[in-house]
Formats: sequence, structure tokens, C-alpha cells
Amino acid sequence: MHETPLSPVMGIAIDGFDVRAMTPVVLEHVKARLADHGVVCFRGQTLSHPELVAFSARLGPFQHHVLTQWTLPEHPEIYVHSNIVENGRPLGNPREGFGWHTDLTYFERPTAYTVLYGVQVPREGGNTDFASLYAAYDALPQAQRERLQGCSVLRDYRKLYARRSNVEPLTEAQLARTPPTRHPLVRTHPVNGRKGLYLGGNDVVTVLDADGTDIGREIHDELLAFSIGETFRYSHQWRAGDLLVWDNRGLLHTATEYDREHERRLIYRTLIEGEVPR
Repeated sequence: MHETPLSPVMGIAIDGFDVRAMTPVVLEHVKARLADHGVVCFRGQTLSHPELVAFSARLGPFQHHVLTQWTLPEHPEIYVHSNIVENGRPLGNPREGFGWHTDLTYFERPTAYTVLYGVQVPREGGNTDFASLYAAYDALPQAQRERLQGCSVLRDYRKLYARRSNVEPLTEAQLARTPPTRHPLVRTHPVNGRKGLYLGGNDVVTVLDADGTDIGREIHDELLAFSIGETFRYSHQWRAGDLLVWDNRGLLHTATEYDREHERRLIYRTLIEGEVPR
């Protein structure tokens, strides 16, 4: 495998490797790279739906999104991002992923790894932007890092969903899957022990101090604004055939806009469940 850095901040690209040939030794190497570099891009992949599912399953147990209407009926592990409409039916969700966030933080066991497979990508725009929460945490003054220890973030998916327009109400089953959750504001990576902020997006309700006292959402939003500064960021410019994998434990990400009227975008996603954050 030939590895090259994606940016000075994070990420590596791997060329000339077919992920269908993944061995246990290579898999452990990739997981170590994800822990240390955050993002791994396998270039030039040609995967069928079953092959994408098989690759993803090597990373861990699948995690299913709440909005199951955007998954493939024959492969419910695969969630579809797309602006393409065929025979009057959207192929996928055209608005998923916009706004800085970390995947499925509103679950007790949030997403460890996200896998995106770019089948059709815009010629311009449609990037996926990342921000390193490890680099942001390391850049904070020591006194502030100490004050954040023991703080936690209260999250609620229903808060995030309520901010979306022109959507169907959540079903009783969807509501039952998404009770409020509480996770540490400073998280320790289970592989390399690195500490980083653990922030979210519109699912955040408030921040609690070490004693459980509500100290307001503002501290979270200030840290979020700091963490998405250019110093901590990488913007992934998609190529068709990119298989992008990232470790959600220490990254924020967001989709970016593109010409929806003239460009076609079709991206398949799988999510891998992680551990309870510590």
C-alpha cells in the first residue's frame, strides 16, 4: 500500500489497494491509522453493494440510522446520500450531513467509524470538511483544559430533527430509539488514549459541570466555533471511487454545497457502532 498525507492536520490516502483484499493484519493497520490520522481514503475502489457491506462489517457492528426510509431495501446497512430523482422518486436524502457534527452522538454508543463510498460526485463543490477535535483541545490553554474535565454534554436527537423543514414527524419507534443522552465533553480515545473535545451540532441541549449543574450551551458553542477554525481543518475533494473512512471519536465533519441543479451526487454510507464514550 502506498500512503500519502491528505493534509498537515489529518488524513492519509492509500492508492493501489483493493479493499476487497483486506487481511486481518492490514485491517489492524488501518484501524491504527484511523486512530492517529482520523481519516483514511482508499482511492479508486469499485464496490458492489454486498462488497461495501462486507468491507464495513470488518470494522465492527453496524449502526442503523434513525431515518430508515433512506436506506437500500436489500441492504439496510447502506444509507443513501443523493440529489438524484429517478421516475419521480429520490434515490437518497439530499440534505443529510450539512452542518458541523459528529455522527449519531445522540445514541448511548455513538458511531465509531463512518464509511462513505463516492459513486457519483460533483465536478466542483460537494466536499466533506473535517475538523480535528484533538488539535483543538491541544491548542486550548492548560487551565481551560482542566476546567473542562468532568463536564458533560446533554444531547437530544429530537432537538436536531425539529430544526429541519418539510420533514415527516418522527414515528413512535424512532422516538423510542432516541432518548436524551449524556456524554463527556472531553473524550479519551480507546485505542491511543489521546484526549479531545467531543462536540456535536444541533442535537446539543446544554453542558453540565462535574457536579451535574447546568452551565449552559454557550460553552459548547464557543468551543465549536474555536474547533472549526482553519488551523484544525481538512477539506476532502471527492473523486469517483473514493472510499472514505473516518474515526468519529475525535473529528467534526460537514457536507458542503454544490450545484444541485446540474450536478449528480450519489454516495453510499455505512456506520459502525462504537463504545460508550469515556
